[in-house]
Amino acid sequence: VCGVRGQRISLKFAESLYQDGTVNQENLRGARAEDVYILKGQGEEIWEPRFTYHGFRYIQLEGYAGTPDQKTIEGRVVRSAVAPSGTFECSNALFNKIHKLVWQTEAANLHSLPTDCPQRDERMGWLNDMAARTEEAIYNFDLVRLLSKWVADIADDQDPRTGAITDTAPFRWGRRPADPVSVCYLLIPWLLYVHYGDTHTMAERYAGMKAWVDYLASRSEGHILRYSYYGDWAPPIQFGLQGSQGSSAVSKDTPGELISTACYAYSVRLLSQIAQALGYAKDAASYQDLAGRIADRFHSYFWDDETGGYGTNNQSCNAISLYMGLVPETNFAQVAANLAENVVACHHSHLTTGNICTKYLLEALSIAGRVDIASQIASKETYPSWGFMLANGATTLWERWELETGDGMNSHNHSMLGSVGAWFYRFIAGIQADPAGPGFQYFYVCPRPVGDLKHARACLKTVHGDISSAWKVSGRRMEIDLTIPVNSQARLCLPWVEDAILYEGETILWEGGQPNEFSVGIEWINVEGPHLVCLVGSGEYHFCVDSETLFVSR
Repeated sequence: VCGVRGQRISLKFAESLYQDGTVNQENLRGARAEDVYILKGQGEEIWEPRFTYHGFRYIQLEGYAGTPDQKTIEGRVVRSAVAPSGTFECSNALFNKIHKLVWQTEAANLHSLPTDCPQRDERMGWLNDMAARTEEAIYNFDLVRLLSKWVADIADDQDPRTGAITDTAPFRWGRRPADPVSVCYLLIPWLLYVHYGDTHTMAERYAGMKAWVDYLASRSEGHILRYSYYGDWAPPIQFGLQGSQGSSAVSKDTPGELISTACYAYSVRLLSQIAQALGYAKDAASYQDLAGRIADRFHSYFWDDETGGYGTNNQSCNAISLYMGLVPETNFAQVAANLAENVVACHHSHLTTGNICTKYLLEALSIAGRVDIASQIASKETYPSWGFMLANGATTLWERWELETGDGMNSHNHSMLGSVGAWFYRFIAGIQADPAGPGFQYFYVCPRPVGDLKHARACLKTVHGDISSAWKVSGRRMEIDLTIPVNSQARLCLPWVEDAILYEGETILWEGGQPNEFSVGIEWINVEGPHLVCLVGSGEYHFCVDSETLFVSR
């Protein structure tokens, strides 16, 4: 800028505009989202704020002499130095836009801690948000250092006497003890181990994680944990208390004690797995036994014979029960069918879930073999859906399923509903980590060509090297290109046609229901339901499957 001495220039930042084109800062609440610069009047002057950052779509420039052009203001994208780690694309244009929506939101909320939003007077690390969003974030960015640091922030705020942690870390808002949905205190160290092979974070925070789980146990009554603040926070507005915002973002249909008890059981199971990985066999067995007793009590307390579901039999209650392994094997198919019917028949393939159970809804349906229904949910463009956000001009995720711009819970850059990003990698491209081989030494690849999808591709940078899974379908023909890093092995699930003959070049790989000994680099396991399962070593492979044959080339 050039101007006279004493000239005052201001920049006001906002996510939305009033009808007259001026910036609407109501949803920023107490944030003073305005920068002011006083000119010294000595030729060209350049100024850049160094002690704050802004989340915005619009800048209102006031006090500028002359007409600004594209060189007057330069925007800088800032975040912690975390490299992108994953890419995803497919034939569904809406899925690609949702993936970009999620990625851009996550990128805007990594400023030394995983913030909830980058624009208003909050910008905090909410543990309930990270319970749902951590896996998505790890697929999209290399977060081993940032998340390890943030787990240390959680530990810093932990009560050394009771073991209670806080809702936010560093502790600014919320309460101590944290809502039991704060499973990320254990989930993050576990995922850092599974995705990166990091045992340091688990070992360093083990005593604190154990103290938190023991605290939850001390608050339970007959293995039921009743206290709850947020539960499945911010469902579509018609499913919230009083149908309004703010504190009424609590679900009116999903019992807080059900969500708390499910998360308690999940935390205990995670602690058992962590203890096993660290070699604490006695603790592992003890907490595994406790997790089993909580699951039994959960079923007997929340199960409803009449509806064939849990709690109020809504999507959240049944999805979290399925995802967290709380449904006995004899009831699993019934609950999964019940959930699918609720989504399709009762809500026309729309979700009714909040920030926590939106993740569990898509994943529970997919685990139960109904990726098609999960895909229908993700494909919606009418309210409530990610497509509805995009149809209304969103470039980053909203805090609510509704489009609101006034004061209150109206952030337009909020990561907590972004768990669908992990679902794209895990259930469309089919890349899933295997805890038995941390750091993707072992992993699963199970592509899901559902709906009208014609192709999908995901690449992931791991500590062992780059993984790539790409598939395309044409009629009854499916081709899969797979890249497996050195010293890694993938468990690959291929579409299977009964009595098909499999070839590798000129060599038969599978005939008469039995594997052939000439399957070089591939260990055939068995037919499991609709899939032929094999173990594939490091290298690049091209699989081609049609109704009669399967060819493999390297």
